[in-house]
Amino acid sequence: MIRLSIADRLKVYTRYIGQKVILTGKEATFGSEEGVLTGVNTSGIQVNINRQSRWIPLYDNFELYEIKVVLKPLRMLTENIKDTANNLPVQNFITQYYIQLGFDMPMFFSPGHPANCRYIEELGMASYTPQEIDQNVHKCY
Repeated sequence: MIRLSIADRLKVYTRYIGQKVILTGKEATFGSEEGVLTGVNTSGIQVNINRQSRWIPLYDNFELYEIKVVLKPLRMLTENIKDTANNLPVQNFITQYYIQLGFDMPMFFSPGHPANCRYIEELGMASYTPQEIDQNVHKCY
């Protein structure tokens, strides 16, 4: 697996603000929590858990939580979604439309970056949680 720097991880999180995230504590005392990604700054992310905003700091050599964004694989695109995307006024909006709906999209970091063109799930930063996908797929219509 490609190890991403904090700056690269923050780029990914910035694309998916508003999506559900799963936080799994690296120590047993932290447990596992679900929330919504609501913000990103230079050293961490903000997650809304049970109507309370919490900042989760990110460090290069130490992780409090494993953070996974809950996304849908592209194979779940329906004809209705594709038709809507193809009718957007600018072709460059299609990718943003898919991201807004919570689909996993390939990432570009910088020229020559080893993680370019890889999906977020491939980078170990996303989860395709079946029950979450089943609940959210109907919201796309």
